[in-house]
Amino acid sequence: MKKLLFIAMLIVPWLTMPFLGRSALKRYLPAAIFMCTFVKAIDMYGKQKRWWRFYKGMPPFKSVDFLNLGPYFVTSLWMLKMTYGKFPLYLISNIVFQFLFTFLGLKYLKRYKIASLVRLTKFQYLAIDFLRALLLYGFQYICDLGHIKKT
Repeated sequence: MKKLLFIAMLIVPWLTMPFLGRSALKRYLPAAIFMCTFVKAIDMYGKQKRWWRFYKGMPPFKSVDFLNLGPYFVTSLWMLKMTYGKFPLYLISNIVFQFLFTFLGLKYLKRYKIASLVRLTKFQYLAIDFLRALLLYGFQYICDLGHIKKT
């Protein structure tokens, strides 16, 4: 059952990619790649500090990699496509999404032994997620500034 969950977490979000559109993918891909790399670094740092625990995954990935390369990566693309340029909507959407993940999603991650919080409270984790959302938007903004200067 757990292996099936890992595979679904990795594949199902990617099934939405054709609906994203080529131009949106091209525009937002650098920000999504940057964020997944940054999130991986934060995950490693947080694991070292015992903020959270990641349980055994399925080779060649750790359990957190399934989240990072599946839902988190694809959701970053969709969130930018749907809300970029409308900062208040972006913030509200992210806060709602992160709140749901923190207070509902983490419960399932712990139940299925994928990940769990150790030394962080849910509100501290929510704050980290909020900062990540600001970084994602800021990175995209800088990418767009660079693109404007090139043309």
